[in-house]
Amino acid sequence: MDSKAPLPSQELPVPASTGMEESIRRKRCKKLKVFRKLGVTALLLWVGSRYFRFQSPISFKEDGNEHWPIPTDMSADCASWSDSVETDPDITEEFPYSAEAAFELPVSADTLFLLSRSHGRRPFSSGNINYVQSGEVSDSIKVDITAYFWHEKYLDASKACLLKRDDDHTGVGIFTKWDEPRRRHRHEHQKLRFDVRVTFPRTEDDSPLDINHFFTDLEIYSQTFADLSNVAFGHLGLRSSLAGVRAESLTARNATIASSLGPIKIQSLVAPEAYLATSMAPIEGTFNGSHITLTTSNAPIKVDVNLFHESDHDKAQLKLHTQNSPIEANLNLISSKDDSVFDVIAHTAHGRLGVDILSAPLESTLTLHATTALAPAYVGLPITYEGSFHAETSLGSVTVAIDGEAEDPAGKGRKRIANSEGHHGRSSGKVGWSEEGMERGEVTVVTSLSAVEIKL
Repeated sequence: MDSKAPLPSQELPVPASTGMEESIRRKRCKKLKVFRKLGVTALLLWVGSRYFRFQSPISFKEDGNEHWPIPTDMSADCASWSDSVETDPDITEEFPYSAEAAFELPVSADTLFLLSRSHGRRPFSSGNINYVQSGEVSDSIKVDITAYFWHEKYLDASKACLLKRDDDHTGVGIFTKWDEPRRRHRHEHQKLRFDVRVTFPRTEDDSPLDINHFFTDLEIYSQTFADLSNVAFGHLGLRSSLAGVRAESLTARNATIASSLGPIKIQSLVAPEAYLATSMAPIEGTFNGSHITLTTSNAPIKVDVNLFHESDHDKAQLKLHTQNSPIEANLNLISSKDDSVFDVIAHTAHGRLGVDILSAPLESTLTLHATTALAPAYVGLPITYEGSFHAETSLGSVTVAIDGEAEDPAGKGRKRIANSEGHHGRSSGKVGWSEEGMERGEVTVVTSLSAVEIKL
């Protein structure tokens, strides 16, 4: 029987399609890079659209032509920059030269403001605003501006102006105009930087300095406040794009603080009404007021809140909102009136939610709704809380811990009443110091695919 001879070994030919596949792969890589850039651009546009929804407290009519972006409904007295000097390397090594301008604003003005505007094909400048209070008695606020730059032509592309409007609005504006085409250069990303120092005076008797309206409308400028606890703002509005707001101590009747991609960190804010918003950056600090809203996205909220129910409001309210990040809040509910009412809303998703109410007035009414998803949820309540509670999750544990041995906070020797029932990822019940009290408040805590806990 003849055996078949083995076939001679041969190297397989390279398919003609290999070169074509490599070409396709390279094109896909290029497209992917383009899509990534477009994605980042779209993200920034989305963030910007959210940011610019916040209306400026002052309306500015800007010239739409190729001139300086100075509001046309205001008179502008633009200062001459001082002679250029070499920058002290201890201050900055980024820019070799600097020049200065200075202004004074009357404390008595109805509305004071700072603004920045740029005209050009891309961001041309950025800056820092630092607010302090001096020991000097005066009726003026000092605004000192230092411009840092690489070349005199960049300084010539900027103006610092004193702005006035007939209805007792006065402020300082920083304007830039740059139309030269982009050139690749290691310093191309930033042509100018402005450091601004705003100095509030003190009063002769050391009483709080009253500022009626103070607003900022800034582009890429961070804002930093020293301890201004002895400055009493009426309406305070702060806005920065792509930069944060930080403060030691601020006091206002009404405060609105908005940023995008910049953190808001305030050690102490006292304002009956406060609205703070940013995106992709955290909100942190201690807040004291009656109506407080804190909102961000894709970044944590970590706050201590003293929530006051004032006699001229039907309730005190706190709103906390983020997503894809945790919320950590410690609350004190405070009121000097009987039958006080508090409303608390905390919402996130894909982030741990922890709300701990440390104290609440006797016989107060609390409505609290706390929700997240795919992350644990925890709410702690004081022994003064009376009302219903509901904890809910899916595919996670439910824990309701009631301190049945707690002493009567009213000192009347009453026993705490509580009942609860639970099944299939839910637990509901009521707690109180009287049958009437058990009908008072309402607490709801919800998550999914994770644990939920209420501690009473």
